[in-house]
Amino acid sequence: MADAKQPEESEVPVSHSLPATSEQDRELALRATHEFDCGDYDNCLATVTKLAATRGHDLKVMHNQAVAAYYKSGLAKTDEFKRALAELYSKVRKFLIFLFSYMKHSMALNIMHRRIFCVGSFVK
Repeated sequence: MADAKQPEESEVPVSHSLPATSEQDRELALRATHEFDCGDYDNCLATVTKLAATRGHDLKVMHNQAVAAYYKSGLAKTDEFKRALAELYSKVRKFLIFLFSYMKHSMALNIMHRRIFCVGSFVK
């Protein structure tokens, strides 16, 4: 029986190896949440962009950056938002394939069954 092809390192998203969340990252996430909840989408996007500098491969940060940009546009740039979500979906899919290929079935199933993304929720 032929061995399954293992994904190349460049194909694997980095989400599985994120460093622990620092206190500074938590503060930025809380500030972004507050700014979003207050409707201050300009500052929210700026804050999430700062957070992305240290957690750029974090899928939640990527999602929240797309949502903040969409709200900043007044919900007008729908095509841009759809492209960002499609790109995010692709990264999640690649990550799940990576997990399955390395026999991490329970981890992959857990990710598929829980709500990873929630619009307007920057900290979980």
